[in-house]
Amino acid sequence: MKRFAALIQRLDLSLHVIAGLGLAFMILLTLTDVLMRSLGKPIVGSMELVCFSGAIVVGFAIPYSSLAQVHIFVDFLVKRLPSSWSLSLKALTTSIGSLLFLLIGYHFILYGLDLIRTGEVSAGLKIPYYPITFGLALSCLLESVTLLCQLIKLLGRGRYD
Repeated sequence: MKRFAALIQRLDLSLHVIAGLGLAFMILLTLTDVLMRSLGKPIVGSMELVCFSGAIVVGFAIPYSSLAQVHIFVDFLVKRLPSSWSLSLKALTTSIGSLLFLLIGYHFILYGLDLIRTGEVSAGLKIPYYPITFGLALSCLLESVTLLCQLIKLLGRGRYD
């Protein structure tokens, strides 16, 4: 289980790096577009590229953020519960989250297949939507597995056997 968890951590980190590169791309593209607009030569399709990159940044950052537990926890109520109840509630919410992201990933796959079938592309640059959709599906499925690993670790009291 330790090797599997390490693999998931590496995959989470890889998607996180891609998200960071996407964010850097968005910043550079926006800066360049603003400068070029002031010269009367805007970058055609920059808004589409920023939107695509935004989807990648947000979607690909989720698994690592969950792994590193840098997202927001609202646990002021949970802290007041007995530790066994707190553990049970954490296990329940982690299980539900894992199932939710599994279903979201599955539906992203179905949607991506539908986009391939219809040949849908973006309006300006004619970029197909399905690669982004499949990337988000991968990210959601990876988040589901990440949460599952956290659940196993939680139930094993902080260790993988």
